[in-house]
Amino acid sequence: MTKLSKLLRQLRGDEPLREAAERAGISHAYLSQLEKGIDPRSGKEIKPSPETLKGLSKAYNFPYEELLAAAGYLPEKKDQPNSSTPSWWYRDTPPTNVELEEFLKKANVYFDGAPLDEEDKEDIITYLKVKWEREKRKREKEKGGLK
Repeated sequence: MTKLSKLLRQLRGDEPLREAAERAGISHAYLSQLEKGIDPRSGKEIKPSPETLKGLSKAYNFPYEELLAAAGYLPEKKDQPNSSTPSWWYRDTPPTNVELEEFLKKANVYFDGAPLDEEDKEDIITYLKVKWEREKRKREKEKGGLK
């Protein structure tokens, strides 16, 4: 599997292939090929067009630039080692509650095998905000050479 194929499979999660493909504006057969990373006719690595990646970006609410990088169109960002890390983690402005709620929804978070209730989610959102502030201060210190 290619980096892009793994990422696409992860982004889809438990959503049915046909539904995800429809939202992205591509056929379910093509999305399946993209997730496998190989063109079945040639046996070679499959590389979707930037336009296809734009549709996938919108469908999965995932940064277009990160999909372009995973497909090899752009160089990887060195300060973002893990593609599963949300893009707001590296911003200078704090994440919104909507972004945090989307993150929890996408991450499909469970505790002891049970889905989280609303109170648990609020606790996690509070923790993520505090952690984000700490990481921001850490990055600012590193940029200033004050490690």
